[in-house]
Amino acid sequence: MANMNKPLFDLDKPGLQAEVNSYIPGTGLAWGSLFPLKYTPKFDLKGIEGDDGIPVSADRVAFNTKAPLKTRKTVGSWSGKLSKYAISREKNELDINEYNDLKNIAAANTEDKATARYLVDMVYDDVKFVNDGIDYKVEIDAMRIGSHGIQTFPEEIEGEMATQDIINFNVPEENFKGVTNANQKWSESATADGIALIEKAVKALVKQGKNKPLYAIMEAQAFDNLCAQEKTWKRLFPAAVYAGTVTGDMVTLDAVNSYMSRKGWPQIVVIDTYAKIQHKDGSEETIKPWAENVVVLSPSVQLGWTYWKPVPMVQNTAALQTQGAYAKTTVYSEENPMLEVTLAEAYVQPALINRSSLVFINTEYTTWNGGATS
Repeated sequence: MANMNKPLFDLDKPGLQAEVNSYIPGTGLAWGSLFPLKYTPKFDLKGIEGDDGIPVSADRVAFNTKAPLKTRKTVGSWSGKLSKYAISREKNELDINEYNDLKNIAAANTEDKATARYLVDMVYDDVKFVNDGIDYKVEIDAMRIGSHGIQTFPEEIEGEMATQDIINFNVPEENFKGVTNANQKWSESATADGIALIEKAVKALVKQGKNKPLYAIMEAQAFDNLCAQEKTWKRLFPAAVYAGTVTGDMVTLDAVNSYMSRKGWPQIVVIDTYAKIQHKDGSEETIKPWAENVVVLSPSVQLGWTYWKPVPMVQNTAALQTQGAYAKTTVYSEENPMLEVTLAEAYVQPALINRSSLVFINTEYTTWNGGATS
C-alpha cells in the first residue's frame, strides 16, 4: 500500500468514527433483510461449512491488490479475493486547493453558513460514497445469489477480475424448475397460471418431507406479469370476472396475498432493487441484481447470511482508520502527487441457508436454464 500520511482535510478520529457509526448498512436495499449480517472469525468458507452447513465449491485468491480507484460517479465494484470488497476515491491537488481556499473564506466570514456546510460535506462525502459502494456491491452479490442459487462472476459485472469460478451452494438440482410449457410463461397473460405453478412446486417439495415454503420472493416485473394473468383475475375475483367488472387496479399485492393465505400457499414478497456498475472505460450501467424472471420459494423471508470478518487495522501509520458495522474505512494523504484518499474495505460473503427447501422457478422458460429467458 502507498505511504499513508495524515489526512490533509479537517478530519479526526472521533469525527470519522461518528460518521461511520451513523451509517446504517443495507439502508434502502434488499440484502439487509434477505441476507442479514453475521460475524465469522474465519476466512475459509469451508470452515463455515462445518459451523453452519453451507458447503461451497470454489475459492478465489487475490489478496494484496490495491482497491480499484473510482471516478466520482461510480457506486463501487468487487476487487481481489472472493470475500474481499474494496473501493477508493481521491481528492486531487485541485480539490485540495479548492478546500483550502474555501476554508479561508469561511474563516474570514463566520456568518457564511453555506460555505461552512459545504466544507463539512467535502470532508465527509467520500466517506459516505465508499461505504455506499461496499453496500451496493453486497446488494449485487446477495441478490444474484438469491435469484440464481449459485454465484458466478460475469465479465459484464466483475470486469477484468472475472474468472470462470462458480460458488455452488449445493441447492438440490431438482429444486430448479421452469414453467410447464411455453404457454405457461408468465408474460403470456392469456394462458399462464403463475399461482398454479407456485402451488405445484410447493406440493412437490412437501412430498419430499422438506420444509414447506411460506414465501414466494420475486422481482417487481415478475409480480406485474402475475397480476396481468387472466387466471389470476379469475382466482381472486371470479364473480367480477364473470360480470365483466374486474379491473387491473383491483389486483394488488394485498389482494393476491389474501387469496394465497386463504389457500395456505406462500405469501408473495416483491423486491425492486437497482445498482450501478462502472466498466473499465469509465462508462456506467444500471443493472437489476435480482433476475427479473426468477421466483424463489423459501420457508422464511431470510434467504441467507452475509458473513463478514473485520479488516485488520494497519499499524504504525498516520492514516485514520475505523471499523463500521462490517466495513473498514481509511482516510489518508499522499504527497507526490498530492492526494486525499478515502478507502473502504470489507471481508464479506453472502451465502444461502435452508438450501434443500429453496425452489427456484424460471417464469419465462420451460427449464431452469440458469434463470435466463432463452
